[in-house]
Amino acid sequence: MTFVEMRNAMVKKLWDYLGCPVVLANQVQPEAPFPFVIYSVTTPYIPDNTMGDYRTLPDGEDSAVVRRVMPTATFSFTCCSMNRGEDGAFISGADEAYELADEAMGWFLHTGYMDISALGITVVEVGQVQDRTTLVIDEAARRFGFDVQIRYTREDTLNVPSIKKVTIKKE
Repeated sequence: MTFVEMRNAMVKKLWDYLGCPVVLANQVQPEAPFPFVIYSVTTPYIPDNTMGDYRTLPDGEDSAVVRRVMPTATFSFTCCSMNRGEDGAFISGADEAYELADEAMGWFLHTGYMDISALGITVVEVGQVQDRTTLVIDEAARRFGFDVQIRYTREDTLNVPSIKKVTIKKE
């Protein structure tokens, strides 16, 4: 599994579970309607400090040497909301952002842990929810977030052509 395949599968499952957008941070695009989750990849590849697991696969007349490792990656998730009125009711952005962060964190600790492990992705560590509120002109964008370390399986393949003919020269 490549890093992008792993990331996309994990983000899609979290989006489906939360029922709100989970989008990559720092993109040039209109902001999603509240509430939403932004994520960033703080460390995409932390090596597992091993040589890896090597195996040779037949590939027709040639062979392929496959190296398998299990790196770790760190994601930062931030749940965003803002104080607002909706359908005649007041919504506290701080409460909504915190509750969404708590729900997302719970997903990684239990439901999502099982869900993504079926894809070969393991949750290594889930950090605590922290206040990440920021000032937006004259009003605070309420944000709460946490970091997650996950481990996945990466494979790299080297195709090795077979020797077609050996010629021995006599001198």
